[in-house]
Amino acid sequence: MVRPIEVSDNLAKTQAAERVNQIMKAAPDMDQRQLAQMLGNKMLQKQQQALPTKKTDEVIIHRDKQNQEKKKKKDKNKKKKTNTHLDLKA
Repeated sequence: MVRPIEVSDNLAKTQAAERVNQIMKAAPDMDQRQLAQMLGNKMLQKQQQALPTKKTDEVIIHRDKQNQEKKKKKDKNKKKKTNTHLDLKA
């Protein structure tokens, strides 16, 4: 037979044992929730970060400078041509 002290001790421990079982059953689910939350936070951080811009603007600026230099040279040549004077005496 079971002694009365053991029965009362076992009955007192059943609630604690049930809590431990519930926590052990919920542990994988809690891990999955934590992982999902961490991934969600990382996604939000990535969305909030600015993406680096491409360096295509530099090429365009470089071309513009070349075009400006060519125009300056053409303008100088035109000025030289228009500054020549012909003195004609009849």
